[in-house]
Order: sequence, then structure tokens, then C-alpha cells
Amino acid sequence: MRKFVMGLLILPCLFSAAGCVSAGKIPPVDVHYTMYKDLSYGSYERNLVDISIPGGISEGLILFIHGGIWMYGGKENCPLFLEPYRNRFIVASMSHRYIDENTHLSDLEEDVAAAVSYIRDFALRNNREPGKLIIMGHSSGAHLAMLYAYKQRDPVPIAFCVNMAGPADLSDIAFFYNFKRRRLEKLFYRLSEKAVGHSIVEGDITSEGYSESGRKILEAVSPIYFVTDASPPTIIVHDAADSLVPYSNSTALNSALNVYGVDHDFLASYSGIGHFLGAKVTRGGALLYDKTLTPWLTRVMDEYMEKYCR
Repeated sequence: MRKFVMGLLILPCLFSAAGCVSAGKIPPVDVHYTMYKDLSYGSYERNLVDISIPGGISEGLILFIHGGIWMYGGKENCPLFLEPYRNRFIVASMSHRYIDENTHLSDLEEDVAAAVSYIRDFALRNNREPGKLIIMGHSSGAHLAMLYAYKQRDPVPIAFCVNMAGPADLSDIAFFYNFKRRRLEKLFYRLSEKAVGHSIVEGDITSEGYSESGRKILEAVSPIYFVTDASPPTIIVHDAADSLVPYSNSTALNSALNVYGVDHDFLASYSGIGHFLGAKVTRGGALLYDKTLTPWLTRVMDEYMEKYCR
């Protein structure tokens, strides 16, 4: 395990601003792939996926899951830094159902599993072997990616997982206090009800954390509690200034992966890019992440691809 401290990247920027700006841009890519949009992988309206198929042999499959506290966002929120990979990998970005009174995290897990199966079959129909799966996401999308990866679902073997500011431990009491600081306790309770299908109420919060029943409900949908020595390699990206998903989630996940001997990298940022990792939304809805983070993340991803995809 290596731990990268991204706050240190600010220093070179002060002396070479032009270099840092150019490093953050997505280089132009010759298009050698075919894009398929709005493919339906299930029976619900939001069960849609965009898939690009490379012109030559595929080195594997990348699936990105959007963020949005499980209630917002869509497949168009795909990182621009994935563009250069489309010539070598099958790259997919999915939408899933939103949580509500009748749709909970377990249903969203089913959406991810259905999407992976559909993408595999679609690749095979286009004479491309899906290879190994790189599953990744930002925020709530990273949470779903980790649940899928750590529960070791079939049918596509997992190369590694990329967690970008994702909730690894929903039982972390710091979540509640992040909402409380904004006087949004009622929103927290409603969100919990929709996410897990059970009420997390004021009485579940004690001076020592959640009540036993509340904690068990949240642990059941927390990726960290599914980590074992068989878990796939993981890249963690988190900024210490995140005021939505507690940074303690990623430090705890880092420790759990250490305990079980799972290969991983913790890209710890202290540069103040926050929960959204400095992302800007393009006109088409794609995300352009922080210019200092992007080259670090893609460099580590390239190393993992070399190690685990071939």
C-alpha cells in the first residue's frame, strides 16, 4: 500500500503554473471506438447505459457510476479523464433508479449487477471479450461500486475498484453531524429512510453514536463491513476538506484494507478540493476533475491496469 499526499502537488503549481494547467487537461484522442447511447439494461426508466466499444482488442471493461446521494445525477456525469481509455477498453457509464419510499439501496445494487451483465453480453455480441472489470464511481456511485466489488458478484471478474470520495461506512456518526452542522437533521432522517427502508430517528442518535439497531441497519449497507482478504485491489481518493462524506470513512477503509492485506492506494488530498474533488461540469454533463488530482489518479490507474488487467 502506498499513500499519496496530494496537497504537496500545490507547491510545483506555484512555480510552474502552465505545467500544472496542461497536466489537468484531457489530451486530444484519435477516435478508434464506437459509442452506443441510451441502451436499456433493465425494465425501469432509468436503467440506461452508454457503452463505447474500442476498434481493436479490448484490454478490459471500465464501468463508472455517477454520484448524487442516490437521488440525482445520471450516466452523462462521466469523467473526462476516461476518454483516452476508450480506444483500449470497453467504457460504460450507467444510470440507476433513484431511492424513494419504495426503492432502496438493495434495489440500486440490483441495478448495478444487471448493468454489468448487460454490458458483458453487449460486448460479446460485438465480438469483444469484456475481460476484467474496473468498477468505479464518485460519492454515492463509489458506494455502489464498492458494494458490488466487495460482495464479489459474478459474472465478470473484478480487476480493481476506484472509490472517489465514496461512503465506505454509513454507520460513521460523523455523517449525522455533517448534516446537523447545516441544520439538516430532518433531511438526514428522510434520506436514511429512503436509503435503507427503515427509519433512523432522533432516538437512534446517542452521545456514543447510533443505537444498536440503527447501527446494524447502516452497517448492512456499508462496504467496509464486506472487506475480506479476497477483496479486489482498491484505489481510494478523498480530500480532507470533504464536508459531505467524512474523511474518516476513507481512513477507516484504508485501515481495513491494510488489516486484510488487500493491495490498495490511498490518494489522500489536503488541497481543499472538497467532496466534489474540484470537478466542473461541462455542457454535456461530463465531469472535469481537479487538474492536480487527475494525472495522479490516472497514473495509479495505469499501474493497476498493467498489473491486474493483463
